[in-house]
Amino acid sequence: MKGRKLSLILLVMIAISRKNDLLAQNHHSTLDNSAGIYMTYEDFERGESMNGFTPYQKNHTIWPQGFFKYKDIELKTPDTTVVYKRSDIWGYKDHKGSLIRVFNNRHYKVLCDRGMIIYIIYSPTRTSYHFSRTLSDEVFHLTKKNLVAAYADSPDLLHRIDSIKKKHWLVWDDRNEYFLLNKLMFQID
Repeated sequence: MKGRKLSLILLVMIAISRKNDLLAQNHHSTLDNSAGIYMTYEDFERGESMNGFTPYQKNHTIWPQGFFKYKDIELKTPDTTVVYKRSDIWGYKDHKGSLIRVFNNRHYKVLCDRGMIIYIIYSPTRTSYHFSRTLSDEVFHLTKKNLVAAYADSPDLLHRIDSIKKKHWLVWDDRNEYFLLNKLMFQID
C-alpha cells in the first residue's frame, strides 16, 4: 500500500514539473546559453557562468542537493562534483536550461522575464508563485497586496491588475509567450 502511494505521489510530481516546464519559456537575455552557476547578477548579465556546460548533456546535472528548496546547489559531471552554497550565488541555469534564481536561500524558477519577472517554487505539498520587478530586485509572493506595494508608482498597472480576477493572472498566452499579468505591463501608456 505504501509503495502505491509513493508511486502515485511521484507520478503527480512528475506531471506537475512537466506541466510547468511547458510554461517556462526561455526569454533570459544572456550571452551564455550553457547550464552553469552565476555568482552575481552581473555575471548573469555578462553571460559568465562558472563550470558551464551544454544543457541536456549526458551525465551532467545542476540541481539542489536532495529535493527540497533550502538545499545547496550540486553540479555533477562525469569527472567531478562541486557543491555551491546557495547563500554565495545569485542563481544558475540547470541542466535542462531553466534559469533558477536564489533569493533568501530559496530556489525560484523563472517562468517569464518579460515585463514583470514571474517565478515558481514547487515542493511536494504545494506550488507557490512569486514575482519581482527585475531579475536583480527583491522577490515577493504573488499577492495583490505585494503587487500594490511593489508597483505603487504605477497606478495604471494596479488599476488593470485590479480589474482581473487573480485566477486569471497566470493564464499563459502561447502566441506572445507571456502571462496575462505580464501583458498588463505592456498595455500601460
